[in-house]
Amino acid sequence: MTATIAEFLTAAKVDAGAVDPAAVGAPKITVGVPEGWQQVPAGTFPGTYAVWTQAPVNGWADNAVVVVVQLAQRVDAGELLAHAYGDARLLPQWTDAETDTSSVDGFPSAAITGTYLVDKLTLWAYNRYIVLESEAGQFLAQLTITTRNESDGSDAATILEGLSVSV
Repeated sequence: MTATIAEFLTAAKVDAGAVDPAAVGAPKITVGVPEGWQQVPAGTFPGTYAVWTQAPVNGWADNAVVVVVQLAQRVDAGELLAHAYGDARLLPQWTDAETDTSSVDGFPSAAITGTYLVDKLTLWAYNRYIVLESEAGQFLAQLTITTRNESDGSDAATILEGLSVSV
């Protein structure tokens, strides 16, 4: 079994290209935006669908990042999502808190939540992959939320409560 989604796609010889949210046929993905968070201007982080951040404090900004790619050929969603936890588990000193395979708006999905260390900062992370099917093709969306571990969780809850996907 391969460790990450990228390794699975490479082994299956499936190319994945970043999707511009304004492109015809692009999936529509929205999240709740916590008070005090701002959407980062498009193009600031190439390859992303959308990015939101809180104002930085001591060099760190809590953030939410959405990446959407279109797969050059369809793959089995279950096989793809079987690798959804690999990237997170490669983070420095990663500790699993929870995994979940519930669907999102009827689309197959898998998520992992946990903590990891960067320098002396303990971060809490939520990473969800969603496989979207449409006449335009098959897409893979990824939502990653990263906050300081001491956060009360309300910002992440707001983001997730507003998560909506459609094609």
